[in-house]
Amino acid sequence: MSAGIECQASACKSASHILANAPAEQRSIALRFMAEELRNSENEILKANSLDAERAKKLDLEKKRIAILTIDSSDISSMADFFETVASYEDIAGKELTRIEKEDGCVISKRLVPLGVLFMISEARPSVLCDTSAICLRSGNALLFQSSANSANTDCAVAASLRRAMKRAQLPEDCITILSDTSHEAAYRISQLANQIDLVCVRGGYGALADIKKNAIVPVIGAGPGNCHVYVEKSANPEMARDIVLNSKVPRPLACNAAETLLLDRGLSSKVISMLLDSLYEAGITLHGSEELSSVFSYILPANEKDYLYEYFAPEMAVALVSDIEEAIFHINRCRTPHTEVIVTEDESAAKHFTENVEANAIGVNASTRLTDGMFFELGGEIGISTQKYPFGGPIGIRHLMQEKYFVFGKGTLRK
Repeated sequence: MSAGIECQASACKSASHILANAPAEQRSIALRFMAEELRNSENEILKANSLDAERAKKLDLEKKRIAILTIDSSDISSMADFFETVASYEDIAGKELTRIEKEDGCVISKRLVPLGVLFMISEARPSVLCDTSAICLRSGNALLFQSSANSANTDCAVAASLRRAMKRAQLPEDCITILSDTSHEAAYRISQLANQIDLVCVRGGYGALADIKKNAIVPVIGAGPGNCHVYVEKSANPEMARDIVLNSKVPRPLACNAAETLLLDRGLSSKVISMLLDSLYEAGITLHGSEELSSVFSYILPANEKDYLYEYFAPEMAVALVSDIEEAIFHINRCRTPHTEVIVTEDESAAKHFTENVEANAIGVNASTRLTDGMFFELGGEIGISTQKYPFGGPIGIRHLMQEKYFVFGKGTLRK
């Protein structure tokens, strides 16, 4: 196992140097070719995806996981469209950020340069490979990608089309490499190859990220679950609150930026509380709440501590009553991932207090949690949403895959 995957990592690293120094237009051409190759390979990709879906059913994988894994023609079209969109973005590799010209003629230039090789450990979600490949290529970085065993056939078929595009653009195919081993042990080994890998990104559950961090030598960024909250403060506009709560959960309940807990201020009228809870229930969301709530609303299931600590990854949501904004902030900071936290309020001082005291990578005031997204934030897309504070939090875009590198141009300049 070890020798094979280490050879893949080394080949990917060698290819990264060529990619980083390629002209911006050549990378743009490769991105457009990727869109073409994806569309041309639609039948092959869908056939591979059906094999993954059949395997998942035989393994009794959860229906929600199978739904995320399964793609159709429209998904392939969307993935191809994204490559064309990214091809139109500014190529920031080599962009000068600062320039200092000394009196003795020495020049210090700070520029953006590609990191090198991103090692992505992925969940079974086929779009991740395309999104990550596009952003890596635009930023001049090579990608070493470990698929989930549940999406291995699909990812290999997609990768084959992307590698053909690289070859057409006269760039090394190894800039897009699928790791041949999907095991945890392989991921641990790769995350220790500091000379070949420059950044590890983990898209997965709580356990996957923790395990990698225990074993890694290479810097790790986690795009993990989002335990996002919506707090409806007592002064909130009821109709606005309803719209925000529903939009934060109902359209895509399995998304990492979907709300998982609704906190209701006790200062709200019973009519408003009923309206908000009824709206969620009528939209098909299963609710878990305290005995105080479950005894009043027959459709609310009794909640336990875990219901407030973890992402449901399902059309389910926890609800709780809080005495005031302080209790809401305490609850959020105790349970947050951190990802996205929202307050709905008409009180400016409450909004200010919330934004200043809640620990989150994105904080919304009178806005849906679903707005935390690389495209909405104008980052050119994302390879995931970071659920850690350092080195960066929130959507991980093109700029986050660049190193700030110093260049010193002297004239025989010596340190005095």
